[in-house]
Amino acid sequence: MTTIDAALDAVVAELGGERRDGQRDMARAVDHAMETGEHLLVQAGTGTGKSVAYLVPAILRAMATNQTIVVSTATLALQRQLVGRDLPRIARALAPILGREPTFAVAKGRHNYVCKARLNADFETPDDDAAALFAAPTTQLGKEAKRVRTWAFLTETGDREELEPAADPRIWRGISVSGTECIGASKCPYGDECFAEQARAMASDVDIVVTNHAMLVIHALEGVPLLPDHRIVIIDEGHELADRVTAQATAELSVGAVERAANRCRRIIEADIVGLLEDAADGLSLLFTEIAKPYPQRVVREVENDFLLGQSVLVPSLSAIRDAANNALVALAAIAKSD
Repeated sequence: MTTIDAALDAVVAELGGERRDGQRDMARAVDHAMETGEHLLVQAGTGTGKSVAYLVPAILRAMATNQTIVVSTATLALQRQLVGRDLPRIARALAPILGREPTFAVAKGRHNYVCKARLNADFETPDDDAAALFAAPTTQLGKEAKRVRTWAFLTETGDREELEPAADPRIWRGISVSGTECIGASKCPYGDECFAEQARAMASDVDIVVTNHAMLVIHALEGVPLLPDHRIVIIDEGHELADRVTAQATAELSVGAVERAANRCRRIIEADIVGLLEDAADGLSLLFTEIAKPYPQRVVREVENDFLLGQSVLVPSLSAIRDAANNALVALAAIAKSD
């Protein structure tokens, strides 16, 4: 196995840098942690060369054991830096001494890719905000929507980051889906062409997978196999991890979310079932208005310790939403079964 020092020397030469004792110490510590299975926490100052210090031993370990190693970041900026700049140069430097060029890929959420099913769907839905954008090509936003949709039909990866300038979020929602909205590749008529599935397949057979903290947390907490099998995880920007875990483990309910659910169901299921969702949204809106009177800022309360709020107001409203949503799900399931 190539030594850490020799690999670092090759990479530093490729990058046109100079030997850094702190970087070398960190790389050795990372390698030792992976060898022994110990946890390692590193705090290194600016100029240490942290990404190289953990990427080099990670690549050596992944290639020696034929196992994928996951690198998780908090920001898209660092993710782009690793995949677009650092890893290509490191891989090029190590290829001559390792016998082949190390491989890597990025793993990110489904909503970052064009959904071909939604792209090819009928956009003439008057109740859908995204559809209205594509139906009004003479407006500035409509022209932008046309530009984005034209790109979406031509792109080979469907990756949102390819599009320059970036798409307006309202437009992007019209051609993408979240993980909860996706019906699954096996049921989708475009499953074999799915950009998100292709990206996931590519990430399943590489040495290094770069992802973000949110994906890592979902993979760990919800049992959803978003990442390939792995035994080693390197967490960059670790100070951000706790907040990402909290965000993913926290459920948030809003009036807008219930209203959007009703709008999406309107053309598919019976009007009276949709009406129950709309009534539930109205009830939640009134409830929030009442709660906000003594608490003008964001309200975070221990409901189970507040009998008055929990029993007389909040629980009935949430129960109405639950029941309306269940009725809608039953109706949707019946339609899917009949098809």
